[in-house]
Amino acid sequence: MKKLDIKEGKLTPKVTYNPDENILGISGSSLPENVHEFYKPILQWLDEYEAAADKVSKPFKVSMKLAYYNSSSMKYIHEIFASIARIHHKGVKTVIEWHYDKDDDLLKEAGQDLSELIGLKFNYITP
Repeated sequence: MKKLDIKEGKLTPKVTYNPDENILGISGSSLPENVHEFYKPILQWLDEYEAAADKVSKPFKVSMKLAYYNSSSMKYIHEIFASIARIHHKGVKTVIEWHYDKDDDLLKEAGQDLSELIGLKFNYITP
């Protein structure tokens, strides 16, 4: 799989994929002005990953460290995790780390809701 490297902006999260370690990381805040344009390349990348899932030998680790997101971002975050679930169901072992501040019940609940919606277990991590 090819690398993915989207720099963090004032309103957008950092998104990286390290092919050597097979880790997708998303961190920061997500409030893009044009949410579709921001998330479109990420969803396309996940489509490519899914198409090549039969060639993946290492577990696929996803590290989500969002500090804040708006409701339009959550729609795309759900799409990202739906893609990850499809990749998992194609036989790729998947590990999802959902990071949240221990006092942020809303962010923890968002992770729990996503986990339930896509049918995959999340590992919840606090600093």
